[in-house]
Amino acid sequence: MARQIHPHKKHPKTYRRLLCRFLLVLPVILIVLPLFLIFVNAFLEPDEAALTYGGILGGKRLASFLLIPARPSLSPFADLFLYCRPFYTMFWNSVTYTVLTAAGQTVTAVPAAWAFAKLELPLKKTLFTIYMVIMMLPFQVTMLSNYFILDRIGLLHTRWALILPCIFSAFPVFVLTRFFSEVPQELIEAARIDGASRLQVFFHIGIPIGKSGITAVTILQMLEIWNTVEQPLFFLKAPGLFPLALFFPSLAADTFGSSFAAAIVMMLPPVLLFLYGRQELEAGIGHIGIEK
Repeated sequence: MARQIHPHKKHPKTYRRLLCRFLLVLPVILIVLPLFLIFVNAFLEPDEAALTYGGILGGKRLASFLLIPARPSLSPFADLFLYCRPFYTMFWNSVTYTVLTAAGQTVTAVPAAWAFAKLELPLKKTLFTIYMVIMMLPFQVTMLSNYFILDRIGLLHTRWALILPCIFSAFPVFVLTRFFSEVPQELIEAARIDGASRLQVFFHIGIPIGKSGITAVTILQMLEIWNTVEQPLFFLKAPGLFPLALFFPSLAADTFGSSFAAAIVMMLPPVLLFLYGRQELEAGIGHIGIEK
């Protein structure tokens, strides 16, 4: 006799699929929910913000959970763009630090990585090992020595206190060295036979082939520099030199909505940067991750 299947009885695989979907959707919700709250709170009026989050900001009432503002308003954005001068100063400071540091890293890291990957240098393996060790050290380990060096050369509490140490970061050198090491040696030897110099090989072969890797590393470093917090707190004293990441500790009841509006503005450049260089970023990261 044919086996009868109960119409209302679900197969165990169905439950496993439902459980897997739930376990996949739950992290997505946990990631998206804070972003949704940032967007919602950016449209809060000062009175509603104080009423909702008064406990967090020092009030006697408990903070409540708000999904949709009762009276959505654009006043936080108006206050931010029209009356908050420190926001513009910090925003352009962040743009300056990010652009100059990323450009400096490209100028120093790309030739260094090519030298580690393709040139015969004395003690090359030892120097590269030192680079890897430096890359693994957190900022807290080296911040005191950096502080004394910057103070001795007269750059402490200036813009260069943030730019100069980051220009010589070890991370882009490490990543690009592995990327350049996959450039075929036969191609380089053919170019040398045709009369190309070392510089011509670097500019006409190394950089074009390594374009996706250079772009990927540059985008990743720009995102890191844009969101930096500890370095400006430690190396800078004047508020006029602070980046945008330090705009948010001044959170208060009367500027609660404006702070969330500033958070949205701060998210826009990284998002636009990712959308602009997404293909290069994905290609570079994917290529770097391939083992030889």
